[in-house]
Amino acid sequence: MKRLTTLTCAVTIGFAGAVAQDQGPYPEVGTEAWRALFAVDPQPDPLGGSPYTLEPGTRYETTMKGELAGFNIGRIFLNVMVSEQGYSVDYEMEQRGVARWFSDAEATSNASGLFGENGEIVSTYYFNHDYDGEEDQQRTELYREEGAERIRMWSLPEARFRQPVSVEQAEGAIDPLAALVALAFTPVPSGQEPCDRRIPVLDGKRRFDLVMIPEGKEDVRRNGPGRFRGEAYRCRLEQHKIAGYKEKNRGDIEGDIWVYMVEIPEELQTATLKYVPVRMVAKQGLIGASLQAKKPRLIQADGTVTNLY
Repeated sequence: MKRLTTLTCAVTIGFAGAVAQDQGPYPEVGTEAWRALFAVDPQPDPLGGSPYTLEPGTRYETTMKGELAGFNIGRIFLNVMVSEQGYSVDYEMEQRGVARWFSDAEATSNASGLFGENGEIVSTYYFNHDYDGEEDQQRTELYREEGAERIRMWSLPEARFRQPVSVEQAEGAIDPLAALVALAFTPVPSGQEPCDRRIPVLDGKRRFDLVMIPEGKEDVRRNGPGRFRGEAYRCRLEQHKIAGYKEKNRGDIEGDIWVYMVEIPEELQTATLKYVPVRMVAKQGLIGASLQAKKPRLIQADGTVTNLY
């Protein structure tokens, strides 16, 4: 149950918690031999914030409220801005009630990036702070410039790498919050299912694919005031591990996960924004947990608010 609780609370970012691992017999960090094995360049100092100044766009704001077997397990505060130039994400996870019996992990994160000519994400910045009390905290910052093969990485405490991820394996990979935007907000090519997506992800040490598989539509019922109610796309979410994992840990995630997305009003759709997530469900055996958007709303650059509940 602990694995399911943590996974459900963390949504997409939950696949990418930064945990220090024992370093293998690798060349000295920064040498050419190191760079041949690893696609990241560890940095002594962080950037300290996003390098982008983005034009205003449409923001999606919601609080994702979690339940496990009927118990309150916490909330995720999600604020995603998408313009035709780029995106920004502010994310905060807090656990409550029964969830703390199994895991005390909480996190705050922010990310931003730029879109290319075809709406693909071409440049990314990501900061994540995992904390479990004052004695056990991890901060990680990733930055990839447009066209760059390698990723700048800073972490505190200093990261210890477990298994190599090469430049070839990291090609086109984006950070976990950029993956959230690519999976659940951006349009898909004409004629393609909105849930039919495969996104390459690199969290600095691990390379994996997040894969969504369409399972039709489903009516989402309101389970409290301010919740979304209506028809949504049901997408099965899978994690396929590629590199950076010890061989004994190469299996996919346990349990089943679904993400529910809705199409935003047509007049608000753009070349880079068409869908938003309103629900997430995870099951492992007989245990099921869910996250449901409370008071989801869209705020345009001019301040106009559109409620999605």
